[in-house]
Amino acid sequence: KMCGVTQTNRKLYEPIKKASQLKFHPHDQRYIELVIVADHRMYTKYEGDKTKISSIIYEIVNILTEICRSLNIRVALVGLEIWSSGDLMHVTLSADDTLDAFGEWRERDFLKRKKHDHAQLLTGMIFNETIEGRAYKSGICDPKRSVGIVRDYRTRRHFVANRMAHELGYNLGIDHDRDFCSCCPNSCIMADTVSDQPSSRFSDCSIDQYLGYIIHTYYTSCLYNKPSETDIVSPPVCGNYYREKGEDCDCGPPANCQNPCCDAATCKLTTGSQCAEGLCCDQCSFKKEGTVCRTPRGDEPDDCCNGISADCPRFHFCG
Repeated sequence: KMCGVTQTNRKLYEPIKKASQLKFHPHDQRYIELVIVADHRMYTKYEGDKTKISSIIYEIVNILTEICRSLNIRVALVGLEIWSSGDLMHVTLSADDTLDAFGEWRERDFLKRKKHDHAQLLTGMIFNETIEGRAYKSGICDPKRSVGIVRDYRTRRHFVANRMAHELGYNLGIDHDRDFCSCCPNSCIMADTVSDQPSSRFSDCSIDQYLGYIIHTYYTSCLYNKPSETDIVSPPVCGNYYREKGEDCDCGPPANCQNPCCDAATCKLTTGSQCAEGLCCDQCSFKKEGTVCRTPRGDEPDDCCNGISADCPRFHFCG
């Protein structure tokens, strides 16, 4: 299904089949290693100013990162490509055809050059029927279908970030909101119409549907690969809730931070703290080696803390 168009065949590929043997839980932290491609119309729209285009994309990603916190997803921009010499696939007036072409290009070319989970095309094309974006339903982690396309249609970046989050929501298996769905005070990300005010979060319905999707499918295994800090290409921003290069922790803006282990003004650990978050972090200290941090699915043994890290290592079995 592609925003209402049924597409029944999911293409499986070997890395996901193997990774599907991992044990996943609905409240595990998940990550999206995102790549954004700015097409040639974006390049000409901003008069070839790559610095300007990059700055716009960084701003959009910062907003997208905040929106996705309600899904317990951390978005990491691991790649940015600007098509300065011309488009590398056909960008046409048809949003559906452009989405197909972008997905095929990603599978054929881009994935071989850059490891990532999801790609979005940011375009200056004005599509037929005033379409602002397109994505495949439940396509996340698939080599062709883990893509979206979004038109750079507003100077206010929140609107473009909302549309990017909307298309990412489709890719994560989320439908349009029904009338009874709520995310006060503004409209929700998955609303079927664009509001005059930018949205800031997914609705309660979206969160429930997303959790149901990841629990009942193995195709989301790419979301559990934590990106390296050195892979992130956007400048670090202290206060965006995402620990980036040069930071010990990030608990959000000082006014919102409620973590006593982290200094919100500097994104450094407070004096005497070993850690600020993680399944193996308790009251600012690493949990003891052998402490169970993840229970298994099936007959696999428990994962345990190693005593030297706040993260719960996979396949570090207890006993």
